[in-house]
Amino acid sequence: MVATKSLSENYMSLILQSIKSENPISKLKKNNKESLKEMIKFLSRLNKKNQIDEKQFEELVTLVCANFIENEVELRIEKTISNKIMFFFDKF
Repeated sequence: MVATKSLSENYMSLILQSIKSENPISKLKKNNKESLKEMIKFLSRLNKKNQIDEKQFEELVTLVCANFIENEVELRIEKTISNKIMFFFDKF
């Protein structure tokens, strides 16, 4: 059980690193969706191979989805602010 906890900590670290990217907005949005898809596949494989239990799988999927949503909201806010700033400067 101790080894499993260590594995789950490593997986959570991997998830957090893979979701966060520093790319231009359009690429980041695409990468965010691809990261979500790949992490769900990865976690499903681990669950299927019994390398993580059902509870760990659910918690990790929840974390991955929460990060995806956070990134999507951040991207939309950033895009809106950028558009407003450009609109403001275009007036002058």
